[in-house]
Amino acid sequence: MKKQNFFYPFFLMVIVPGIFLGIIYLLGYSQTLNRKLSDSFFHLLPSHHKLSNDIVIIDIDEQSIAKYADHPELGQWPWKRNIYPTLIGYTKLITRPKITIIDIMFTERSDYDDALVAANINLGEISHAANFRDGGIVIPRKNEEDLSEKFNVPLPLEIPFPKYENVSFPIGEIGETSPMIHVVNVIPDGDGILRRFTPFIRWKNRHFPTVAVQAFVTGLPYKTEWKDGRFWIERGEIKREIPLGKDGLVRAYFYTEKELRNIPRYSAAGIIESLNQLNTGEVEDPEKLLVPPSLFDNKIVLIGTSAASTHDDVVTPHGLFPGVIGQAVFASNLIEGHMLRELPEIYGVGFTLFILFIGVLVLFINQWHLLKNLYPIFAVSLFVGVFYFLYRMDMVIASSSFVIAFPISYLLGFAYLTYTEGKEKRKYNSILRNLVDPGVVSEALEDMDSLKKGGEWEITAFFSDVAGFSSISEELSASDLARLLNEYLSAMTKILKSNSGTLDKYIGDAIVGIFGAPIQNQDHPRLACKTALEMLVEIENLRTHWQEKNDYTESARNMAFRIGLNCGPAKVGFMGTDSLASYTMMGDTVNLAARLEAAAKDYGASILVSESIESVCKEEFHFRFLDWIRVKGKEAPVKIFSLVCYLSDLSPTMLEAEKKYEEGFQFYLNREWEKAINSFEKVLEIYGQRDVASKLLIERCKSLFKNPPPVDWDGVFTRTSK
Repeated sequence: MKKQNFFYPFFLMVIVPGIFLGIIYLLGYSQTLNRKLSDSFFHLLPSHHKLSNDIVIIDIDEQSIAKYADHPELGQWPWKRNIYPTLIGYTKLITRPKITIIDIMFTERSDYDDALVAANINLGEISHAANFRDGGIVIPRKNEEDLSEKFNVPLPLEIPFPKYENVSFPIGEIGETSPMIHVVNVIPDGDGILRRFTPFIRWKNRHFPTVAVQAFVTGLPYKTEWKDGRFWIERGEIKREIPLGKDGLVRAYFYTEKELRNIPRYSAAGIIESLNQLNTGEVEDPEKLLVPPSLFDNKIVLIGTSAASTHDDVVTPHGLFPGVIGQAVFASNLIEGHMLRELPEIYGVGFTLFILFIGVLVLFINQWHLLKNLYPIFAVSLFVGVFYFLYRMDMVIASSSFVIAFPISYLLGFAYLTYTEGKEKRKYNSILRNLVDPGVVSEALEDMDSLKKGGEWEITAFFSDVAGFSSISEELSASDLARLLNEYLSAMTKILKSNSGTLDKYIGDAIVGIFGAPIQNQDHPRLACKTALEMLVEIENLRTHWQEKNDYTESARNMAFRIGLNCGPAKVGFMGTDSLASYTMMGDTVNLAARLEAAAKDYGASILVSESIESVCKEEFHFRFLDWIRVKGKEAPVKIFSLVCYLSDLSPTMLEAEKKYEEGFQFYLNREWEKAINSFEKVLEIYGQRDVASKLLIERCKSLFKNPPPVDWDGVFTRTSK
C-alpha cells in the first residue's frame, strides 16, 4: 500500500476505536464493563480453585422459620436470642470448631440478651457482628468508644480501606463480653453485583476486621504489614498478601455456582431436632443424629440466614444468593489465598492497541489472503489465551477494550478494503443477487396474481436444522463445507419434494418447508410425518456413505438433525417482485413449528411435533408424549410429542418405557417429586441411560424439590429462548 494511503486504514482501525474507548473511559463505564465481561469469561473458563473445606454454615432457612413459627421458645422471625447459645453449644458437644462467626446482628436490646452474654463468657471463640453505615440519625451509645477501642486494629491511615460515618456494635453486655467482633458490611459494585470485599473497615480512624479476616485468623494473634502500597496479614507461619485496589477492596474468586450451592449448610431446624433426639434418648450415638456434632470439628462455623423473610440476599456473579454464602466465599478467598488481582486498565488497552496495529498490517500490507480471514481467529484466541493464563495466576486483565475495539477495528478495516479493492466484486455480486429466485412447483406459476395476493388455509409447517453445525463448519474448509451442504440439502430436498412438500427456503443448513401449499392437500400432516421419518433413514445412509469413504471430519460424518412439525392455519403466498419472489408462509402455526425444532434439542428428540399433528396422524404413526411447554412469544401451553416410528415398527420395550414416563409425568404434575424421579430413572434403566427427556425431567424435579413452585403452578415448562 502506498504510504499516503496507509494513514486511512490506520486511522480507521486504530485511532477511531481508540477514541471510542477513550469516550467510554471518560464516561466511567469501562470499569463496569471490564468486570461484567470478566464475570462472563470466568463462567466459560475452567475453574482452578476449590472452596475451602474448613467452612460450614448453620443456616436459619425457610424450613427452620416455618417449623418453629409457633414454637413458644422461638416464635416468628426474628428468633429469641436464647436459641443462639443452643446452636453454638451444639457444635461444641464433642469437639470444638476453630471459631463461630455470627452473621446476624444484635444491635437492639431484648429480654434474652443474658443468654448470649453467658455464651460469650462460657463458650469462647465467638465473633459477633457489627454494622457500619453512612448518614442517618446518630444515636451515641455509652459503650461505643470502649468497644471501638477494645476491637480496634491499629493500621496506617494511608491504607485506602472503606470509611463509614456511623457504627452499630453488639448491644450492651453482648458487645462488652464478646470475645471478638467482625464487620458484616458488603460493598457491591456500581451495577449492584457483589464481586469484591475488604479485609478491614474504618470508623473514626479506627479499623475493624471483616468476616473474611476473622475466618482467616480464627481468634489467634496476627500481624499486618503495609509497605510500598502492598498489604499483608500474617498469622503464625502463614503470611497472606491481599491485592487491594485503589478503593481498599479486593476482587474475590467466586468459584462455580455448583460449589456455592454445595457449601456444607446445616439447617438450624436439623440441629434443634438432633438436640431433642439426644436429650430425649431417642438417639444415643451422636453420629447417628440428623446433624452429627462431629461435622463442626475444627471447622469455621458461620451462622447465617437464607430464609426469604430475613431479607439477607446479595447479587453475586452467579445470581442471587444468601448473604452468608457471599461471606463464606470471601472467607475462603482469604483462607486459601484465592483473591484476584485486577491489573491496571492500561495493560488491557496496550494489548488491544498492539492487536489493532498488527491487524492493519495483516489487512493492508500482507498479500496472503488466507491470513486476512484467519487473523480474527488468531487475535481472539490470543486474547482468550492471555486472559486465561493470567486468570490461572489469579490476575484479571481489563477486557472491555479488546471486546469493543477489535470488532469495530476489523469491520472498519474490511469495509475500507472492500471500498478500495472490491468495486469489481460488488458489480458481480449485484448481478448474482438478482439471479437468485427459489422455485416452487409448476402449478404455482399458473396463477401468479392470485398467489401474490396470498391466502390463509391449513398447512403443515416443516423446520429442520443440523445439530452442532457451527462446530462442523469450523472444522471444514470452505470447499468441503459447500460439498457437505450440497450433499445433505440435495438428499433432504429430494425427499421433501417427493412427498408433495414445497421448499420455502434454506437458512444455512436449515430447511424450511410447506406441506399443503401452494397446492392444497388434506393429507399434509401425514405427508410431513412420512417425510421426517424418511429423512431419518436418509441421513443414516449418508452417514454410512461418509464413513465408508472416510470423508469430511468425524463430527460431519456423525451429523444429525432435528425437525419440528406443526399444522394449522397460516398465511401463504407468492411474495416479492416480478423479478425476484419466493413462496413462503407466515403466522403462529409457522412460529410454533420453528420453536418445536429448537426445543427438540432439550428432549433429545429427532422429530418434535405438536398435538395437532399427533391427533390426526396417530392411526398410522407412533408418537411419544414428552411434556407440556410454553414457547417464547406464546402464552397458551403446547403438548409436545416425539414422532418415533410407524405403528408397525413399535416394540414392547418402547411401550413399557413410555408407560413409565407418563406415570412419572403424572407424579411430576402432582408435585410428588421423589416418585416422579423414581419413574423417570426406571425409564433410563429400560433405555440404558440414553433417554435425554427422562434426564431433563429428573433435573427439573430435583430443582423443584429444592425450590417448590408457587401454589398456582400448572406443570407447564416455559422456554425462555427461541
